[in-house]
Amino acid sequence: MLNKIWQFLKQLFQRLFGAPAQPSPPQGNNPIHPTLSDAEYESKFMEILEGVNAGWSRGDVAGFLIAKRLKDGELTSWLRRFSARLLEGDNLENAAADKVASLQELAQRLVLLSRLRSGELGDVAGEIGQEILTRFPLPEVENDGGTGMVIEAVFVGDGLGVSGEGNHSEFEGEGDESGVDRDFKK
Repeated sequence: MLNKIWQFLKQLFQRLFGAPAQPSPPQGNNPIHPTLSDAEYESKFMEILEGVNAGWSRGDVAGFLIAKRLKDGELTSWLRRFSARLLEGDNLENAAADKVASLQELAQRLVLLSRLRSGELGDVAGEIGQEILTRFPLPEVENDGGTGMVIEAVFVGDGLGVSGEGNHSEFEGEGDESGVDRDFKK
């Protein structure tokens, strides 16, 4: 109580004689972090997708977001802007095969993230991934009936040359012009 009276008298004295008032300390200890640029968000998000592809758990994703001070809402807003730019226009319909493969890889990682991250970020990532896969479906893998076909191959020389019929017959045991030791035959 005496402390409050002393503070009051001190402030009154300062006002009367024009002494400058001392600024009050800032409220709270939460420093303001500037919003990241789109390039920075993209970099951080690609790190998340790399981690998810490498086998991160829910906790790993959450820990990364906390460590990098990324908020779900801000990252989700950026992800929506990113997907709008990514999927806009008709230029994707005639995209090159390598770009389509990159989009399919991105879509698979987004779907993986949606399985690990609940909430708005996971929902938006899953929606974008599914939209990409709807536009550019993954190639169908033929079902071999569970037999698991195995292709046997023999590499001759450095493995970079093109083998002809002569090499095929050599593997069958009809000749050995390549000089490769074939003691491993069945």
